Amino acid sequence: MAAMQAVELQSVFGLSDAFSAGVLDVSDDKQKRVCYAASHMVVISSHEDSRQTILQGHCQPVSCLTASSDRSVIASADCGYDSLMVLWDAKTGNPFWSVRKPHTYGVQAMQLSSDGRHLVAMSALTPGGALQQIISIWDISTPVQSPRFIAMIPAGEQKFCLHLNQINNQELITNGKGHVCFWNLTSASVFLGTSPTRALQFKRTTGDFTTSSYLPDGAQAATGSHSGEIILWSPWLVDAEGKRYRKAAKIIQIHSRPVHALSAVDRFLVSGADDGYIRFFDCKLRLVAWFEDLEAGPIKSFSFSKVPPSQPASPGSSVTDLFSAPDFVVGSTTGNIVAVNSNTFEHPSNDQPSHRLLAQGIVHSTTAIVTHPTKPCFIVAGQGGVLQTWDLLSHALMLTHRLPSPTPITCMAFSHDGTILALGGALGVVRLCKEGDCEHIADFRPVKQAIVYMDFSSSGRQLALGFKDGSVAMVACLPWRGGQTRWDVVGCLRAHPAPTTLAGLAFGEAPSGVTKLFSLGKDGSIAEYETDKLSAARGLRVMSLHSLAGTTAVTAGPSPTALTFAPPLPYFAQSSADTLLLVADEAHKLRIYNADTHACVSTAVGPLHGGYINSCRVFRSISADTFYVAYSTAHQVVGVMAWPLDGDPNKSLALIAHPGKVAGMNLTHDGCKLVTAGADDGSIMIWQMDSEGLEASIGGRSQQQSPMQVLVDIEGPGSTFQQDAIDYFCHAQLASQGNKGLDAKTPNLPEGKVSVEQIMSLCQALGYFPSDEELSLMLEELAYQAASRQQRPPTHVDLRQFLALYLNYRPALQEPSDEVSHAFAALGADPATGM
Repeated sequence: MAAMQAVELQSVFGLSDAFSAGVLDVSDDKQKRVCYAASHMVVISSHEDSRQTILQGHCQPVSCLTASSDRSVIASADCGYDSLMVLWDAKTGNPFWSVRKPHTYGVQAMQLSSDGRHLVAMSALTPGGALQQIISIWDISTPVQSPRFIAMIPAGEQKFCLHLNQINNQELITNGKGHVCFWNLTSASVFLGTSPTRALQFKRTTGDFTTSSYLPDGAQAATGSHSGEIILWSPWLVDAEGKRYRKAAKIIQIHSRPVHALSAVDRFLVSGADDGYIRFFDCKLRLVAWFEDLEAGPIKSFSFSKVPPSQPASPGSSVTDLFSAPDFVVGSTTGNIVAVNSNTFEHPSNDQPSHRLLAQGIVHSTTAIVTHPTKPCFIVAGQGGVLQTWDLLSHALMLTHRLPSPTPITCMAFSHDGTILALGGALGVVRLCKEGDCEHIADFRPVKQAIVYMDFSSSGRQLALGFKDGSVAMVACLPWRGGQTRWDVVGCLRAHPAPTTLAGLAFGEAPSGVTKLFSLGKDGSIAEYETDKLSAARGLRVMSLHSLAGTTAVTAGPSPTALTFAPPLPYFAQSSADTLLLVADEAHKLRIYNADTHACVSTAVGPLHGGYINSCRVFRSISADTFYVAYSTAHQVVGVMAWPLDGDPNKSLALIAHPGKVAGMNLTHDGCKLVTAGADDGSIMIWQMDSEGLEASIGGRSQQQSPMQVLVDIEGPGSTFQQDAIDYFCHAQLASQGNKGLDAKTPNLPEGKVSVEQIMSLCQALGYFPSDEELSLMLEELAYQAASRQQRPPTHVDLRQFLALYLNYRPALQEPSDEVSHAFAALGADPATGM
């Protein structure tokens, strides 16, 4: 792995099931491979060893996927205002042609022409349907970033299916739920023939249209429906006025459930439906072959290999013996991918199975994820109380367990030895299970509120619970009759004042070896609980309750969003015995709180990508005695920061892990991988973290950066900040030294000091107006640094110290100018003068 590839996507679990072109067979003579979309990634996976080639570039869920007729080119596109359409080399996985924003809201459907020269795309409908959909034709043999041809789709219902006539690439068919359009596209004109809606044309009721395809001869077309029927459209007809049109020739029931996949393959029309069946029809729509034991689930898509069948049909055979087709793959709405050996229809054999499961889907609507602390596996919880246990190495689904109650699981936690799994529910029930088979141990319901946080003690004999209403409870393995033990509720209480909710829970060992439990309220209050002499009779007790902002603070400050134990600060000689907590907040600040002295001892500005941090984990580098902090935001972004935190943006990296909400983030048992789950995209991403790459990319990337250089980088080129900071600092020195002059060795970087009393004035001169509470926190931080080195609190600071404080304490995001104007207006300021 290269030095700059500190965090690299290693593998993807799951399959996008929201669109019909979700699976492509890209096999060749040497290797069998399948291509599919998983969230905003395109994955090419080997049949034999599940080795993945991951095509990255999209920032939103891939909406459509197609391939050239020889399978040498793969095309992908997504939906959204910042959409992307890309062509990839199927062998190498490298992109060679792309267009940003091909349409206003991206691409709904697309297909490559049979000669591989053109890409036909249909735009997605904008939210609210403000703009009409468009069909565009792109010449992919040239680097031109604009379509060579555009046609407007008639206003009305949304069209979601596009199919190109592979015999005549000038023709295509589109359909929505109740309308089908036939197109003849040339460089000079557009001919559009629209069928009447099904209510007008058909003598009997039919279901909504689902998908369309041309028949193998290219003259006729067929449209599938939700009722399991296909409508066969006639060849082009001419009316009395000379206008060309098509009409419904017949309606045939081919499935008992909705038809979602329809395509011409060789001389067959092939269909796939929600009944899980694949059926082959000849040109007269007579059933020729069928595959009804695939066990894949409701079929959403299929794709055939371009490798010729091993036993082609002989011309003089009977109708049944004529069947011969290439092998194919099937994708289902449950996220399963199945490879089918078509030769087994004519030649079934116990030694040669008809199908093989290649991949399985992640449970729908992921709500929580947890990694095993001692094994390479993880558990994901989803809709309906379903749990899935996955092997990280083999990509195999090891176990599926359905809980007795369909109540959603909101959080999960393993004991540190991995023997007990705790499941927290939306109704306040916590279930303790044995790892492996999820055998039930005990159930408790201390509070009738959703459980939002859970954490085991290091011994694994106590479990802390945090509830949606701000309550905290503990269950523990307590002594019972006859020297036995059993799990029981120790107690439940609300330490944080109502209506405060929780922002985090931390349960673990302090550097002194004492087990400690903390909870963090969104009002900035931190509670510590007793963890020794636990009993149900004694209950859960609060040892202390303090404010993160300090005892003298007038306001609570920004709402905290995450809490975890922090490692020792390496550059302080005497700080290793302190109990330190890392707190993130909505203002993008990361604060280190000393739980022993109840003081905030360090503040650093955090990453600004993807919103504020809502989850963080500390881990140690394997190759070096170095700590890092892995974090996730509520939307899209996960990242890694180097420890200690100093506000330098060069010491952190961030990436778009998912296109939407991030349901959870965990570290694997060896600390080398980051496992992230998307809430609604049906995917789990495994990110390999290279310790040497992290050290080179993050730890060493800005070792020589001074606070001044960091600030100059943030302010951008052309900023006068550097000179202003030096000028103001020099002025403060002059004001304090009178006629003694500057105590500076160089004219560019004054190495003298100013009194700590001038920190407020210097910040104000640079545009930051700290409150008295913020100034108090700055002085506490300076005092803690000095005490850790067995020194007295400083009375003066140099330029580097001041700039470090300014960098980390000033607002991370500037207030919009209109909000500032409204604030002055509320104070009664004159709109013209601001006075």
